[in-house]
Amino acid sequence: MRRGLHLGLALALCAAAASARDWAKYPAVAQIAHANEIFAIGDAHGDYVRLAGAMAAAGIIEGRPARPEDARWCAGHAVLVVTGDMIDKGPRAVDVLRLLMAVREDARRAGGNVVILAGNHEAEFLADTSPDSPAPKGRAFAKQLKAAGMDPAQVRACGGEIGEFLCSLPFAARVNDWFFSHAGNAGGRTVAKLTLDLQEGLDREGYRTKQLIGADSLLEARLNGQGRNVWIDAGMPERGEKELLVDDARALGVKHIVEGHVPSAVAFADGIKRERGEMFQRFGLLFLIDTGMSQGVDDSGGAVLDIAFGGGERATATCPDGKRTLLWDSVANQDVGRAPACAR
Repeated sequence: MRRGLHLGLALALCAAAASARDWAKYPAVAQIAHANEIFAIGDAHGDYVRLAGAMAAAGIIEGRPARPEDARWCAGHAVLVVTGDMIDKGPRAVDVLRLLMAVREDARRAGGNVVILAGNHEAEFLADTSPDSPAPKGRAFAKQLKAAGMDPAQVRACGGEIGEFLCSLPFAARVNDWFFSHAGNAGGRTVAKLTLDLQEGLDREGYRTKQLIGADSLLEARLNGQGRNVWIDAGMPERGEKELLVDDARALGVKHIVEGHVPSAVAFADGIKRERGEMFQRFGLLFLIDTGMSQGVDDSGGAVLDIAFGGGERATATCPDGKRTLLWDSVANQDVGRAPACAR
């Protein structure tokens, strides 16, 4: 009986926290009309050292700070988008979050912008209403919170600095004509429709909403048994992969879709394959930026996507050792672009 009351109270607290979200201040989809440069980083998964190294090599922060609070933004008026999954797998998820929080504040003072998106690991951690049995995707993070003197249940209920931060994150972003989300699948919706669905789902169901953690959701969509992107594959054979991506991008009002979430090999219908740990683009439409940087995954040492404007657009992958690989530019409009997994 006590356990039932406890779970009911926890559920009520989480539902209240979700429904109280100020959507004007913390939008479901962040939108930035103009940026002269965009950086994007995929799943850091608790690896503070590799994340800081990749950010420093790309010119986002100064040096490789030993402590997250020492991070300093050095990318001017650029925009950085982080596509979620900051927690779990690696040993320093709390420091990863604090690094991004510190850089976001410093960027604002310098005229830049940092947009940090929720991934499925953050959403599923927040969706679990029982502090006694954390969701599998939040178990490692809950242990690290406890080690740092924080109560996972309080964080899950949007309490404290970390909880407030996690509960304020947007789920997607549109910057210039680029769309960013964790798993890529906007379901052919416009930004307005996607925003409405995300808000209504969270207000009604909290972080348990299928809009966030459903099997084919914006944050959770995965590969099928053939290693193909399930949300793209679902639209075939009526439409080809390129046609489907063009249609999805058009609905969103963009030209490019960027997703994290998948560091593994991805197969395309024409036999083209993205290998593990690569930063990869297809048709100039779909950019896969989860390189498995965390030591808990260890597919690569991490990489940053750098999108530059002026005299055409260029998308380049930067490794922590400074190696840069062009993936796509608007003049050549390459059908395939890949950067080998960066050295660990």
